Amino acid sequence: MNEPKILEAVVERRPLSEQVFHLLEERILSGKLAPGTKLAEEAIAEEFGISRSPAREALIQLERCGLAEKSGPRDRQVAIPSPKFITDVYATWIILETGRNYLSSLKATPKDHKRIREVLRLMEKALAANDMSAYREYYGEFHVLLRARCDNEQLDEAIRRFDRHRRWLTALYRKEPDTTSRALIEHKLIAKSYIKRDLVGLTRHLLAHMEHQRDQLLARVVAPERPAKKPARHSIGRETQAAE
Repeated sequence: MNEPKILEAVVERRPLSEQVFHLLEERILSGKLAPGTKLAEEAIAEEFGISRSPAREALIQLERCGLAEKSGPRDRQVAIPSPKFITDVYATWIILETGRNYLSSLKATPKDHKRIREVLRLMEKALAANDMSAYREYYGEFHVLLRARCDNEQLDEAIRRFDRHRRWLTALYRKEPDTTSRALIEHKLIAKSYIKRDLVGLTRHLLAHMEHQRDQLLARVVAPERPAKKPARHSIGRETQAAE
């Protein structure tokens, strides 16, 4: 009688290495584990109460997806984004996001257009009042509106897989949205092209906007390839305690 429930539990159970991978991935993507932080097999195994084998496999998975790099025979560290990595991420993001926003624009309704215009006015009003909390809220809504009507599941899935790198860079270098007058003008131009379903204009304005973001981010990178100072000697266990 209980056999189906037992089988369901077995199917849903994930390997230890996968569970540890997702926990470490989240800490890296959120910025809790800074670039250069040591990821030692022994420390990870001890923290999670597991053997070294699943800890090693979790580190290999992090390395495969570009979030960790080797720092010794068995140990790794959180990867340090290079300018080329940052440039490549933004180039890919521009292609994917332009496609998604354009497909969304083709199905957007007059009600959507009205709300986009309202949100832009509210963003401008929040900036004038120096209300950053309201600005962040409307900034987020604006970008959700631009992609909301895209129903291409393959494109959405490709963006979800890719989005870890964009999210990581944002957590490290762009914790707050751009509040310059230039950014607001760029948003208005993007919205205008979106409402007109103008692929050429939308591509041009999204490219300018996202390249501007990329250049701002690159300007915050300390050195061309690696920081001049050596990263602090933090074990995964100590870093976790500090974050908590």
